[in-house]
Amino acid sequence: MARDRFLAQGVTGTKRQRGGKPVSSRKPTKDQTKRPGKPRKHHGGSDEEGGDDESDNEVGDVNDLEHRYGTDENEVSSEEDEFLETAAEKRLRLAKSYISKVKASTEMDADEYDAAQIDRDLIAERLTSDARERSGKWSRRIADQFAYPIDEMSMARVLKNGHMLPVTCVAITPNGKFVYSGAKDGSLIKWQRETGQKLHVFKGQKKKGSNHKLGHCDHILSIAVSSDSKYVATGGRDRRIHIWSVDEDRHLIAFHQHKDSVTGLVFRRGINHLYSCSADRMVKMWNVDELAYMDTLFGHQDIIVSIDALQREQAVTTGSRDKTLRLWKIADEAQLVFRGGSTTDQSRITKALSEGKQDAIEAAADVRAIIEQNHSTTQHADEYRDLLRSLAAENTEFCEESVDAVAMIDEETYVTGGDSGALCLWSVQKKKPVFIHHIAHGIQPTATSTDTVSATAAAADDENSSATRLPTRSRWITALAAVPFTDMFFSASSDGLVRLWRMRPGKTPGFDMVNTIPVAGFVNGLAVRELTPEGSLAVRKDIILAVAVGNEPRLGRWAKEKARNVVRLFHLPANPSKSSSS
Repeated sequence: MARDRFLAQGVTGTKRQRGGKPVSSRKPTKDQTKRPGKPRKHHGGSDEEGGDDESDNEVGDVNDLEHRYGTDENEVSSEEDEFLETAAEKRLRLAKSYISKVKASTEMDADEYDAAQIDRDLIAERLTSDARERSGKWSRRIADQFAYPIDEMSMARVLKNGHMLPVTCVAITPNGKFVYSGAKDGSLIKWQRETGQKLHVFKGQKKKGSNHKLGHCDHILSIAVSSDSKYVATGGRDRRIHIWSVDEDRHLIAFHQHKDSVTGLVFRRGINHLYSCSADRMVKMWNVDELAYMDTLFGHQDIIVSIDALQREQAVTTGSRDKTLRLWKIADEAQLVFRGGSTTDQSRITKALSEGKQDAIEAAADVRAIIEQNHSTTQHADEYRDLLRSLAAENTEFCEESVDAVAMIDEETYVTGGDSGALCLWSVQKKKPVFIHHIAHGIQPTATSTDTVSATAAAADDENSSATRLPTRSRWITALAAVPFTDMFFSASSDGLVRLWRMRPGKTPGFDMVNTIPVAGFVNGLAVRELTPEGSLAVRKDIILAVAVGNEPRLGRWAKEKARNVVRLFHLPANPSKSSSS
């Protein structure tokens, strides 16, 4: 075996003294001093030498070694550059690579886009938007693009002939190809979004069934789709969480750690971690890639009916009649408690009607300018203000006794709804709502039978006529959904309208209604997705809204509406005359 010339005599480690002179780490032996040119023999190896030439025995510098043996610059250069670059150089290299990808994705055909559109798609705007989204704060303003009148005939599609009982939940895959819906009949249906075709039906099984591979044996109450569009999770009144494969349309596993109905499910964005909430007042975490249970969180004093999460390792839940909103910081093993229970007393209603402040005047004028071309929305806004005036005159109060729905605008801003009909805006900076929109979906109609009307008219002249007046009840908020990191979210109830809201610009917190979508019946679930063309950075993106409609509420049967148990899909194109500057 030929000797390695790096191990030849004379190559020794050196160290530096305090004076700066290099000194050999070991002293030369007598043999080395007498025979400096004769190499040592290998013990236990071959006695073959490289030759008697002095150049083989003498050790040169690094350049001589490279010249003698040669180097392949193509093979070594990339490894050396990566090894020798500093942290700052690495960040610079990654930034340049990211900008080059953004530039490549912004290349468009001249026939499809004009110069003005390309100017709006500036790379700096995209980088700023990405940075704000990573920071967890909403930045894009898109709600103004959807303030036009919505034509139900051309923009809506009804997914019918699927469920026999009320539809309780709905979800859209992130790629926008499929829609999943669950109902009280225990069935899970997969739909083709573009055509409305029914692709697959998981019928479930009879009550008290033991074969979990068949699916649920009771009402399905919640549904969620992973961010990579690989998994679908469903939870129901049978206390089970079932995981399904999107591509293979088959059952994977059933989790049975909850002790009561599973009322809410949500996947964390960017990773297949599933958060579930239940009527057993617990929040559980699951690793769907590993099909394993992770952890349990405690804190609520009543059933948890809604949960939401985005990309951070945290989730927000509503505790129904404990009137709390809790933010679970999972990495820190901590929770923030926000107290609900707002009351629409006369002073609050009067404050909502007052426009004495400059911010309120500007917000009202801005919203009026947006909805002035939408006569239906303008009419609903006028009716709402008339309703507030009448309630203020009668000194009517609506107290929030239950917080039932939640949606995250961004990582630090949330909106909730409850049985008082109020929409509350929350921030992590305060324990109380920063803004409240009272009676967002109107009030329940009073009795209209002829006997009740005649009795009320006959008692109008009596001094105690107020004792015979029926109590006024508001319509509670049944569903909420938001487009993450934008200024737009949706709310629904049983008033026949899904309302679209826009966050107010500037530092003053609040939101205003900019559009309405007619949907009859109880809206038990909402799901919304942005359609992003592949390889494009288009500023205007269409919205897909899925609505789960039933003739009775999701968690009970205490009310009835004349409606069909269907899923309604709305394709809302972005208005090209509006911009989305942040």
